[in-house]
Amino acid sequence: MENSNNQYLYEVENNRKSNGSGIIIFLSVLAILLAIAGGLLLREMLKARYETQIANLQVKEINDERNILIRQLDDLDVRYSQLSKEHEDLRQLFEAERRRANQLRAQLQGVGPIGKGDAMPIREQIEQLEEQLATYEDQIAMLLEENETLSIENAQIRSNLAQAHVYNQQLEVETEQLRGKVNIASMINISNVDVVAFRERRRWDEPTTSARRTDKLSICFNMNRNMIAEPGERTFFIRIIDPNNDVLTKSQEDTMPFEGETIQYSIKETVDFQNVSMDVCTEWEQEERFDRGFYSIVVFCEGNEVGYKLFELE
Repeated sequence: MENSNNQYLYEVENNRKSNGSGIIIFLSVLAILLAIAGGLLLREMLKARYETQIANLQVKEINDERNILIRQLDDLDVRYSQLSKEHEDLRQLFEAERRRANQLRAQLQGVGPIGKGDAMPIREQIEQLEEQLATYEDQIAMLLEENETLSIENAQIRSNLAQAHVYNQQLEVETEQLRGKVNIASMINISNVDVVAFRERRRWDEPTTSARRTDKLSICFNMNRNMIAEPGERTFFIRIIDPNNDVLTKSQEDTMPFEGETIQYSIKETVDFQNVSMDVCTEWEQEERFDRGFYSIVVFCEGNEVGYKLFELE
């Protein structure tokens, strides 16, 4: 009986030890599994954080690039606007390019970030706009330089033509004087032909050289002393020839004979000559604006050309 009890106690002890070992093994396995799961979860969290950082950097890079492109478009808008103001004849062309730049800016400033696939075509279009603008600016600079050169050359040509015209007129006067040697002693002569342009003001007339400001011309000359000439009234005919080579006149009927032809005159002035030197002045006014350029003043008396003056209104 005692042996049976001992056997029973032994088996109970063995079962207790066996159950304790199983629990320990189970807990160990569970701990290992939890460690593995925690490691996997940590790795996924680190991976997600890394991907989020990369995405944020990409978004910042795209936004920075968009801001750079917008500043480029702002600069293009300012430069095209300035060209439109400076060159009225090319305003439509520059305004069209300016609208293209504004359309691209509107795309870049749309709601939400743009992707790289969208930014690349816009960047290329901006580069094309900048290259086109540089081409326009180079061409305009070249044209301005050429125009400046042409202006200098034209000014020199006008000066040479004016001098040649004065010289030719002087030659004509000298030739006419040679032909009329018999009557030269009694011929009426004038000198110091002068022309002054005036702008009319309320209190006084103001001299000017500007065509658009000129309201009238004052023409003066000196009727030289001539003791041989017969005293009495002398009529002077004055022709004003504008830059278009047209004679300024009040009426188509204002004509006079000269060298077998009938020519128009601008002003008719009659003075009483008493063999002494005297100043003669007259004025020309017109409602139309005076043209810019060189004007010729030719004075006639007794069928002869007796004076000439060339002047310019700017």
